[in-house]
Amino acid sequence: MKRTILLNFNENTKEMENEERDNFVRGILETLGLPLENIWDEEGTLTTDNKIKLRSILTNYNIQIIESGGEIKVYCDNQVIGDWRKPTYILKRDNNQLDPKKKLFLEMHIDCNSIFEESIT
Repeated sequence: MKRTILLNFNENTKEMENEERDNFVRGILETLGLPLENIWDEEGTLTTDNKIKLRSILTNYNIQIIESGGEIKVYCDNQVIGDWRKPTYILKRDNNQLDPKKKLFLEMHIDCNSIFEESIT
């Protein structure tokens, strides 16, 4: 699935990239029906204790999440079930904006795939 997110030029792109990546992985895990109650807090972050619990759940269900160079592959029973590629960015200019701070913006292009393509957003 490919999609584009528009970001303010001064927005923290790394934070947004991490949030989108985490949502992708979490969506796969939830779609698999793993027992993830109380793993993430209200903000969607993991505490150290909950990371340990999550690792235990992933091990029990033979799921591996491999990160390399900003890309992620999710495996279940040694089969790839999800693939996240590092996003690309395009700097754009909107000359119709009067506020100079709003003239520049970024397009973040996300490219990710999973066997649950229709289920994960």
